[in-house]
Amino acid sequence: MDPEAVEALSALPDPEGCIDRILGDTENRPLVITKEDVIEYAACLPTKAKAQDMERAKPRAPDEAIIRTARPVNVLRDVTGESTCVGNVIDFAKLFNDRFSTIRKMLAKRRELAGLLPISKAKKIHRDLRFVGMVYDSHATKNGHTLLELEDEDDKIMVLVMKGSLKTTDVFLKDEVVGIVGSFSKDGEIVIAKEIIRPEIPMNSGMTPNGSESIVAFVSDIHVGSTTFLPEHWSRFIAWLRKDPVAQDINYIVMPGDLVDGIGIYPGQEEELVIEDVYDQYRTLAEMVKGIPDRISTVMMPGNHDAVRLAEPQPALSDDIKKIFDSRISFVGNPCLMEIEGRTIQAYHGRSFDDFIANSRHLTYANPLDTMKEMLRRRHLAPIYGERTALAPEQKDYLVMDRVPNIFVTGHVHKCAIADYKGIKLINASAWQSQTSFQRMHNLVPDPAKVPMVHLGTGEMWVEDFFA
Repeated sequence: MDPEAVEALSALPDPEGCIDRILGDTENRPLVITKEDVIEYAACLPTKAKAQDMERAKPRAPDEAIIRTARPVNVLRDVTGESTCVGNVIDFAKLFNDRFSTIRKMLAKRRELAGLLPISKAKKIHRDLRFVGMVYDSHATKNGHTLLELEDEDDKIMVLVMKGSLKTTDVFLKDEVVGIVGSFSKDGEIVIAKEIIRPEIPMNSGMTPNGSESIVAFVSDIHVGSTTFLPEHWSRFIAWLRKDPVAQDINYIVMPGDLVDGIGIYPGQEEELVIEDVYDQYRTLAEMVKGIPDRISTVMMPGNHDAVRLAEPQPALSDDIKKIFDSRISFVGNPCLMEIEGRTIQAYHGRSFDDFIANSRHLTYANPLDTMKEMLRRRHLAPIYGERTALAPEQKDYLVMDRVPNIFVTGHVHKCAIADYKGIKLINASAWQSQTSFQRMHNLVPDPAKVPMVHLGTGEMWVEDFFA
């Protein structure tokens, strides 16, 4: 509780009753209780509308029609403060067992896998069999088929996937979890797959209108401290937030990672920095975001350039960095599942783009939404262990998408793209950095200084361009 909230609570005729009401509201109570929250919980105001009238009565700043306080964001899942890993073999076993069991439960609900068995029992059946396994290995045969080695908690099995049964764009990634419908070959040595079942996303009706009038904006990969950061375009965005009538309904900004350029991220980075101290980079960012109107709740999460552990899931920025910023900024880990005004948002910086693209010929940095769809098909943000995306051996796999979000947002690849996939709003949230030497070397062309928006009430999506 902030100090004014404590004073307001102490002045109530029944402070204990108000405390009980706050503690009982586990789903909707804000992270920080303000004076206004105390007033609402105490029911001193007849309706919420009256509280809003009080806000309108406050003195108005010259650049804002109405002064509104930042609204709370409800964090549903985040590793921050929950990390327990030591890094031994037992921890890794717990991580993969949790992943397997969680996704197996999703697959068990699929009609095609009714009656699925553990691999050890499936081996004893020669009629049609159904089982779930994690991909231990995958390679092409000389005839163009795909040979999979799958495992569960107790056993392994070989599965042959005929080349004609797969889409040309379909690939198997190590450590993803799949369901198999098939039968044994005549010699009983291998399973011939008839169907490959992935957990996928169920088709739904999308974001049914819920009455919210708020807009959430997504601002990723700011890279403060880099010589290629775009300060003029950022200033243009801040001015737009304060002046443009369209921006008056923006009540939330979500920043999915790479807030600063960091230090020592890649060889020779110091030659491309204008700010060579990472704390100074965050201090500069803190000054930059002060221009965001107070009514807007800003959520910051780290990426692979930020000053947190590289292994995912990443916790929120440290307290030393948090205290550089205003108290109205919220900090979450990467990834983070959050809820805003009845909408669930899965935010992930996107380091695993590198692994998905490296292991699939049809995926490219130019079309990040295709990779995001593959994450949703597998219900996992970073399934591959041991490549570019470092994974921390937590006892729970925070990268499993066990809940279907309304909005799925990523960054990392410096592209701006929006789409609708089975009712889910897909967003890759651009960047605020022009082409780097690394991008130039690999012929990667960024699409910077654009801000995707989603209206939380209607689900409408669009992009505001501050580069043109």
